Amino acid sequence: MTPDVFERLRTQGTKVYYLHVCRRKLWWFAHHVTMEHDSDLVALGRLLHRTAYPRQPRREFDLDGLVRIDLVERSIVREIKHSMKQATAARAQLLYYLYYLKRRGLVMEGLLAFPRQKRQERVILTPDDEARVLQWLQDIRDIESRPTPPRVDFMPLCRRCAYLSLCWG
Repeated sequence: MTPDVFERLRTQGTKVYYLHVCRRKLWWFAHHVTMEHDSDLVALGRLLHRTAYPRQPRREFDLDGLVRIDLVERSIVREIKHSMKQATAARAQLLYYLYYLKRRGLVMEGLLAFPRQKRQERVILTPDDEARVLQWLQDIRDIESRPTPPRVDFMPLCRRCAYLSLCWG
């Protein structure tokens, strides 16, 4: 798959995050079934985005309605997360943002921030990461094209998921 395929496959950063959290959740979200509006965890995350790093003047940048960057400082893209529990998914989302920006001519570094835990992780986009991002986008497209949500096993994170009742009744 060539990088030119990116323009055809580009998608919302949330979908990249959900791909790494739960493919079933991704399918529901991609089919416009959103349950997050009732989620206390999502509300906490929004509050954290508004209150973390109050000295930083720039907040949330929206690019093409697909990428919503939490905070930009000079040449660093900061992604703010409430918890480290889904750090792999958060890292993937940030790598997607960095690749998206690179395709727009902006080479930046990433900083994954967990303010509650006072932890940060530097994220640099490598050529291997770029190939992974393109594969993730293809995986997302494949999941979206399915007629029904993919089967998944019940996981501990399902207990607190906004889609719990939809998936597990």
